[in-house]
Order: sequence, then structure tokens, then C-alpha cells
Amino acid sequence: MMSLIGWLSSNTATLGILGAALAFVWSTYQQVTQRKAEARERDFQAFHRLIKDLVVPDSETKVTWIERQAAVVSELRHFPRYYEFTSRTLKGLKEKWTADPDFHFPKLIDEIDLTLDYIQNK
Repeated sequence: MMSLIGWLSSNTATLGILGAALAFVWSTYQQVTQRKAEARERDFQAFHRLIKDLVVPDSETKVTWIERQAAVVSELRHFPRYYEFTSRTLKGLKEKWTADPDFHFPKLIDEIDLTLDYIQNK
């Protein structure tokens, strides 16, 4: 026991530096973890806004703008965490829209195909 106390007292400076280094590493780890969680939450919110913009008409005009939908479909490529869901959703929308005789927007279907190709090649 005495030799442990002697060792501790003779290495006080080293132990202090080691303690400070461990505290720094721990705080850095916590900060990085927090930032990752915040980034995931921002991605979650942005992704769900995009999905809403894709399928819900404008609240004021009650119109769904094809150009906005095409932009949304393209933007969905930036969310690899959601590729499985995005792929299923876009395939379902493509099937629904191409079966609708009143749907005359090949630009949107082309954008869906481009995004599906992009996702499949990632």
C-alpha cells in the first residue's frame, strides 16, 4: 500500500496530465456524438418535409407543382439513410401516376427513373 501511495505522489504531474487528457477526449467524444445526433435529426426533418412536398398539394393553392415534385425527387438522392424507403415510395408513385390516364407529366416520371437509377447504383 505504501509503495502505491509513494508512486502516486511521485507521479502527480503525470496523473494530472493524463486526467486532463481523458477529460478532453471524453468531452470531444460527447460533442461529436451530439453533433451527429443533431445532424441526423436535421436530415430526418428535411427528408420528411421533402416527402410531404412530393405528395401533398400546396396548402394555399391546393395545387401540386410538377416542377417542385421533380426537384424533390432529385433532392431525395442526398438521403442515403432513407434509400430503401425512397425507392419503394418512388416505385409506388410511378406505378400510380403512370396508371392514371389524367397524368401527363413524363418529366416527373423521368426524374423518378433517374433517382431510382442513382439509388440502385449506390
